[in-house]
Amino acid sequence: MLPGSGTAAASAVARLASDTEIANWDALCAANPGGGEVWSGDPYLRVKCAEGGYRAHRVIVERPGATPVAVGVLAKRVPLLGEWWHLPAGPAGEDVARVLEVAAAVAALARSRGAFLLKMEPRTGRDTRAAFHAAGYRDTVRIIPNPSTILVDVSGTAEEVFKRIGKKARNAISRAGRDGIVVTRVAATDEHCAALFRLLQETAEGRFVLRAESYYRAFWQTFEAAGAGQIFLAHRPDESGTPQLVAGAFAMALGQKTTYKDGASVRAKSAYGASHALQWEVIRWANERGAVLHDLCGAPPSDRVDDTTHPLHGVGQFKRSFAPEIVDYAGAFDLPLKPWAFAFWGKLGDRLARRLSLAVRKDPYY
Repeated sequence: MLPGSGTAAASAVARLASDTEIANWDALCAANPGGGEVWSGDPYLRVKCAEGGYRAHRVIVERPGATPVAVGVLAKRVPLLGEWWHLPAGPAGEDVARVLEVAAAVAALARSRGAFLLKMEPRTGRDTRAAFHAAGYRDTVRIIPNPSTILVDVSGTAEEVFKRIGKKARNAISRAGRDGIVVTRVAATDEHCAALFRLLQETAEGRFVLRAESYYRAFWQTFEAAGAGQIFLAHRPDESGTPQLVAGAFAMALGQKTTYKDGASVRAKSAYGASHALQWEVIRWANERGAVLHDLCGAPPSDRVDDTTHPLHGVGQFKRSFAPEIVDYAGAFDLPLKPWAFAFWGKLGDRLARRLSLAVRKDPYY
């Protein structure tokens, strides 16, 4: 028996989506168990194909007696080996057994189309890791940026949401208002994209690597055009009263979920509260859209929340001022579909592909 197969998988069948299903892809994703993930939605698949060198497969997994599951797949072809398939933040399922059932059906389809590897990052809890290992999945490096994260309940009225967030966040938001910090929602024009990217550069300096500005601009503009993304900019008046840009963010939405993706702020102490005010405006936007959950997209794992050496410690403290609980997902997994090809990929191919991408395209392979 091949890894990832089993008796449960026999009841689920995966197929490529029809033209009608592709045209309604985001609605199908939003109907998935768990409410869908923006990472499997149409704008994300399209921008990764246009800017990341991927091919997209939109897959429907039919399950007797249960709702079909829409699975977004990003694939790359490797000479002589075939394609590897990635299921960003997926696949969906009511529990770990159902996730494995859906994944096995997708794996069978991928294998039939010549793929040698299936990568996935399911949204089940950390305590389900053993189930994936038992099914033949192997730990791998994550691609989606929130293996641990913080989810904010944004249901109800804006007043109810504000009362639910932490006292520290509420105080910072109020302080920002007194200091004249104003947050606005702006169109993803080239000018606004450039302004947000400059903030990202200042924040990233010496901390993390950015992709090219053109990638972010295409990302933000693609989501905005689909009605699924929004840029937020925060300004504070200087001594002469002239507004100065102090913080910015980009948020995405699918169904009843929103996700905060890119955020940055100046390091000046005079901008205290700007990031909190910015995030509050993102939350208000999410609430106005009818979202139920807002994903702050990344935090230290819960068992390292107080570890000051963790690279996300400061970010985690900021985000926990909105909601204290950290959600740890199971992780990222590889499922070999062709053992010989997977062995070569793991030993040499993956490393070469990453180096070549950085050298030629000046961009991370994933």
